[in-house]
Amino acid sequence: MNKNKILIIQLRPGLGDLCMFLPRCHEIAINNPKFEIYLLTKKNTKAKQLLKYDPYINQIEYIDNDKNNKKLFKIFKFFLINKFKKVYSYQYGPKYLKYIFISKITSVSEIKYYGIFKKKENMIERSILANQDWLNIKISKRHAKIYLNERNVKNNNKIILGIGASGNNKRWPTEYFIDLIKMLSDFKNFDYVLAGGPGEKNIINRITKTKIHGKFISIENLDVSESIKEIDGSLLFIGNDTGFMHVAACLDIQAFCLYGDTPSTDSGYNKNIIPILPPGMKETYHNDLAMNKILPDRVYSIIIEKIT
Repeated sequence: MNKNKILIIQLRPGLGDLCMFLPRCHEIAINNPKFEIYLLTKKNTKAKQLLKYDPYINQIEYIDNDKNNKKLFKIFKFFLINKFKKVYSYQYGPKYLKYIFISKITSVSEIKYYGIFKKKENMIERSILANQDWLNIKISKRHAKIYLNERNVKNNNKIILGIGASGNNKRWPTEYFIDLIKMLSDFKNFDYVLAGGPGEKNIINRITKTKIHGKFISIENLDVSESIKEIDGSLLFIGNDTGFMHVAACLDIQAFCLYGDTPSTDSGYNKNIIPILPPGMKETYHNDLAMNKILPDRVYSIIIEKIT
């Protein structure tokens, strides 16, 4: 007998965005044990690789970039075929009303969504308040988990360097990474995973010229599944606010995240994220342009204090 189905809609586009909403997806699944859980999301989240072994998410559907009319028909057909009983949407704004409209005309019995007008608020806290209201639960645990079929043994000699970023303003200066590597190498012979994509090739080349006793491992050409295997079991993550930072934190790795141009409040969903902010700043936001104010010696001191 087929189970009833729930659809979760999360259309923020990044790998990190998906990680941030994972706890909410799991809470919905845990509180609806007799339902199959479907996730509608963007292809750039890499959800099919990231959630391949997730016991709570039964099916993932990517929403593509077809022209509006074609896309609308596909969404309608998707709803019609699956006959969802409940829909949970973590979206604001008039352009997302089509999902609510389609939910209503396909006889979805329970529809939960943020609303039409976007408010200035903490994204993580908003999602927590929504689930507390929608599911009638109290959320106190701040954790997110990526499930794997096989875990690596803990390697206390391996550090992930999050050199990737979606824009130059969000990127810690390359010379700062090099200075930090030298300090850490004087402390211990670490190996370093360079977590970035093909767009960081020049940065990778500069960093790998640094003389250390350990080795550099670049994951620039690996897919998400292969990258996760390389990251899993590492001692810690240090670097920019990127998708790989969130992945590391969801693999139960301490993630020292350098916030100087992105919302530091986004770290609040996961206890494994340790924000490092520019001196004198209690929170950071987009366009703060303060990454170069976070100096390597301060980052080194914070890390050494935590791991010794």
